Amino acid sequence: MMRRSSSSTSEPTARRRGSSALGPRGREIFSRLFGDRTRAAAPVAEAATIAIASGKGGTGKSFLSTSLAVLFHRAGKRITVVDCDFGLACDHLLLGVNPKLTLRHLLCGQGKLEEIRIETPAGPALLPGGSGIRQMANLSDTELLTFGKCLGKLAATEDLILLDMGAGISPQTILTLTSADHVVLVTQPEIAALTDAYAVCKNLTQLRSDARISVVVNRVMEPGQGRQAFDKLASVMQKFTGLQLTFLGEIAEDPAVTQRRLGQMPIVATDPDAKIAREVAAIAERLEATAGPLESRPVENGNGLEARFTEQRLFL
Repeated sequence: MMRRSSSSTSEPTARRRGSSALGPRGREIFSRLFGDRTRAAAPVAEAATIAIASGKGGTGKSFLSTSLAVLFHRAGKRITVVDCDFGLACDHLLLGVNPKLTLRHLLCGQGKLEEIRIETPAGPALLPGGSGIRQMANLSDTELLTFGKCLGKLAATEDLILLDMGAGISPQTILTLTSADHVVLVTQPEIAALTDAYAVCKNLTQLRSDARISVVVNRVMEPGQGRQAFDKLASVMQKFTGLQLTFLGEIAEDPAVTQRRLGQMPIVATDPDAKIAREVAAIAERLEATAGPLESRPVENGNGLEARFTEQRLFL
């Protein structure tokens, strides 16, 4: 009878003992690239993240973003608004501040997060975006990674992060939307706005099929017009993507808002009994009921905001 050579038994024995064909150096490189998958890291506390988006400019997205931020701040939440309209930012005007440093300085290494994040007289903190800076409209991969790291650091200290997105479907906008816990899409009851809103939803769901999207219809001329517009958008989304949208409410057209808001406190703070302020307050309540609780909560390590941002950018 022939005896098996020692080499034929050594390899299975080594594998049973848990050795790896990678070798010590290979295991070290694999761990650096993908992390140590054998250890279950403890969950960390991280802020909820809401992104406010729109298909076209002028829908009132920044008005809604800053108004919601004021209301959630008054409800006792630690909240920061991040103005992600990188090159055409305006949230500082709506919150009554004139920042010396912006996201541009952060991404260029000319300022730290704690230096750029500022308190506002309206209550919520603000991470201001750049205004009129063409380079900010097309961030490099290094700048995107820096921004993702910034979001992760911010999420560790807040209850809620509100991302005021730029209009449209630029890669960096879609990337940020895919990283958020919930998306609020602001549109208007007109065909151009609804078409652009559909484009945002379509691009988002192509990268994240489980995206959670709610809709606010702004600048409504007649009661019920917002719901009708939402039903049209929701029907198209359901037919072509299978995604179900949630209706948060409508906001009536109010010329006084655009005429007097710049440089003043948001109307939800100065005149909470105004019709438009009550409408926004109702939307805030529905948003928390739909996407909530909007507060810091445990998140598994590797599934936090920075990790999601870093991972999703690979698919753009």
